[in-house]
Amino acid sequence: MGTLEVLAETTSKAENVYNALLEKIVDGDYPPGYSLSIREISQQIEVSRTPVKEAFSRLVYDGYVEPLPNRSFIVARISTTEVLELLEVREALERSAAFYAAQRRTDTDIAELQRISEYHRNIPADEIAEVALWDKKFHLAIARATYNQQMCGILEKVFEKLTRITLPITRDRVADSVRQHKAILDAIRAHNADEARRLMSDHDRDVLASVKAYQYQNIHLFK
Repeated sequence: MGTLEVLAETTSKAENVYNALLEKIVDGDYPPGYSLSIREISQQIEVSRTPVKEAFSRLVYDGYVEPLPNRSFIVARISTTEVLELLEVREALERSAAFYAAQRRTDTDIAELQRISEYHRNIPADEIAEVALWDKKFHLAIARATYNQQMCGILEKVFEKLTRITLPITRDRVADSVRQHKAILDAIRAHNADEARRLMSDHDRDVLASVKAYQYQNIHLFK
């Protein structure tokens, strides 16, 4: 195997390790303050330490873990400032997305939003990860209905960064989200751009209120 092939294999393994660790962090299996080590993870998933080290370097860069001595790491607490900034960005973009989606949506877009909305509504409330996933699908489907690729790309990144905080508040928001999504969809279906924008803004501010309540109740998870 040549040098490039070895490099590609190592890079692929590092990417897989990164994604596996990130999923554990985002889902709360590795909560803030949880200790991890290169040796431990390497043994658990049966890969060499090199791709694990690369994965941890990326997690440090992305702000998910903090380095400690002896090649160990700790899951970083959630930045209150970053969360609030991201939620402000989300509201600013999503209210515009709802407005433009109402103007530009096609019948195919409405059918897709309806399909997602119905599936989301019928997921058992205790399947939190699944509920949160389809909640995000609904919002990103609205973004796609704007036919603005820049807006879609930015919102995807915002939602990804917010997962650590939006996932734990999902359980208490299921009924409200279903109701609010239906109202937003009805406005988009009716081409009522101003109403869609207003409803989306109200929805995102409601999410912000839930996040602030969660932060207050779990202050030890934040910095």
